[in-house]
Amino acid sequence: MIFKLKFRNILLFLIFPLISYSQSGFESILLAVEDDSKKIFKRYMNPLMKGAIYSSNSGWYNTAKVHSKLGVDLSFRLNTTFVPSSEQTFSISDLENITSNAKNLPTIIGENRQENLLITIPADGLLPELKTTVKAPKGIKSKLPLGGVPAPVLQLGVGIPFDTEIIIRYSPEYHRKGIDMSLKGLGIKHNLLQYFGPIDKFPLNVSAFASFSKMEIDYDIQSFSSIKGSGQVAEFSLNNYNLLLLASLDVLVVNFYCGFGLTGGSSSFKMIGQYDLEYQTQSNVPVNKTLIDPIDINFNTSNFQTTIGAKYKFLIFSTFIDFTFQKYKTLSAGISTNFR
Repeated sequence: MIFKLKFRNILLFLIFPLISYSQSGFESILLAVEDDSKKIFKRYMNPLMKGAIYSSNSGWYNTAKVHSKLGVDLSFRLNTTFVPSSEQTFSISDLENITSNAKNLPTIIGENRQENLLITIPADGLLPELKTTVKAPKGIKSKLPLGGVPAPVLQLGVGIPFDTEIIIRYSPEYHRKGIDMSLKGLGIKHNLLQYFGPIDKFPLNVSAFASFSKMEIDYDIQSFSSIKGSGQVAEFSLNNYNLLLLASLDVLVVNFYCGFGLTGGSSSFKMIGQYDLEYQTQSNVPVNKTLIDPIDINFNTSNFQTTIGAKYKFLIFSTFIDFTFQKYKTLSAGISTNFR
């Protein structure tokens, strides 16, 4: 129980800045016309949502060797995915009804910079032209470990018949401080060298690996929202997959491993609830507008990855580190204990 609580605290500590710190000025973008606000939300969130796919989808293995029947491995790993510099800012030059002195804005994984945005709501025959100035959301890169998108992972591997191993990822559900969070995943590793006779006795191991995982985070933004309303919640959802070929050289003290294959997934971001927007005309006449469930955007990514790593074995535990080459490069490190 104590271990579960500590792991949840680690997970919350790493994920919470991604949810809360960035909210300064975040919901005020809803004041813009719908087309402009959706463009800003998608561009601002894009590196986080894609980075979270890569980060939470990494670190499934530290060897290609499969556990013997009922052998177990318990490991904790921290994955950190680095967002390319080209995706740490985004242009607003194509926004029709938003102007700013800034040429670009930071994405959520960008620098801690906040710019003024002048929002214009065109006259529509019933109401005159409306204008308001808001603060654009700022980036949180300086608040993140190593400046990347983090994902702590706790997992259990168990050997089963047919020279196969199942791997379970799980985070105890968290329901506190307006945050509901869960992480679940399942992987399977199968020894391929068993079909090649005596070669299976060498320290070289080759296996096929497949996995699927899902993370969901709901965050109550009502308590800090600058916009009046009710039921205001931000919803994050991630679905990941891997199809990989693994190889490792397993010797007494140091193991070297690598993996190659297809990785990817999808993620979504929603803002649900009621948002009561307030404007004023040039003659200071108040104007109100209500939005219901205003934001629903989706992100997808898929590409080939190559991972190289090393594991150092001690008496009762091992430490490991690896680096994955893909669109968003990922560094992983952790500790494990196993009984084969």
